[in-house]
Amino acid sequence: SGEVIEPLVSTQWFVKMGGMAGKGLEAVRSGETKILPERFEKVYFNWLENIQDWCVSRQLWWGHRIPVWYVDSAPGKYYCARSEEEARKRAEAELGPGVVLRQDDDV
Repeated sequence: SGEVIEPLVSTQWFVKMGGMAGKGLEAVRSGETKILPERFEKVYFNWLENIQDWCVSRQLWWGHRIPVWYVDSAPGKYYCARSEEEARKRAEAELGPGVVLRQDDDV
């Protein structure tokens, strides 16, 4: 179509996968978990031994929001929590009462 596509640089959120991959590898190596048919163990080990962190930003297609709340009055300050209430408790413990939070709008 001839349209120019320009990159948009933005904050990206990643999930560290090393710990989870390590537990999965250990479960198969110890025999706690079996891969069937066994010929797929090699593929499984290759995948988990070379795992990379997972970028969840811009991949949340079903309306699940990233559980991060920002404090606009304190640039660069954010809290990752399971709920806004939990984020607020953490923020108020550090910054005092009345903190205004804004959830990451990445959906």
